[in-house]
Amino acid sequence: MLARSAGMGDRAAFATIFDRHAAAMFRYAVNMLDGDLDAAEDAVQDALERAWSKLPGFRGEAQLRTWLFRITANVVLSARRRRRPIAVDDELLTALPALAETGPVHQVEHAELRAALELALTELPWRQRAAWLLREMEGLSYDEIADVLQTSPAVVRGQLHRARGTLAVRMVQWR
Repeated sequence: MLARSAGMGDRAAFATIFDRHAAAMFRYAVNMLDGDLDAAEDAVQDALERAWSKLPGFRGEAQLRTWLFRITANVVLSARRRRRPIAVDDELLTALPALAETGPVHQVEHAELRAALELALTELPWRQRAAWLLREMEGLSYDEIADVLQTSPAVVRGQLHRARGTLAVRMVQWR
């Protein structure tokens, strides 16, 4: 098991863990930190340092990916408490499918859609936003999201339902 090897000090095993999970951790951190790339980079570095130090105690009760997202979520929450909100960066929605860009009108519409969704996401309560991003952008299951956010799958379902409802209302003009 890769986590066990890394927990015993195998740096190559940890490098493999990094290669497999750091990009997703960074995407999540960027989205939760309102597009602040520097803060997201710091958060992921801190999360990976914490993971390295805690790997010897990792028992495998959760999937490694879920465990790493939980650490990242805790670091991000601490970072959000320490700072004031800033403007959202354009990279927030890089995972959205590209819209057809057949001319300037479509490019403007795409930019407006992205801006509207970015704004709608930043207005969601933190837990709803986290649940939506983990589900829709990172593809985590309800159980995995519950582990990351340290809650129950039923609460996650409720948060996602409310987030989707709020986003549907705010994005109605884009349907």
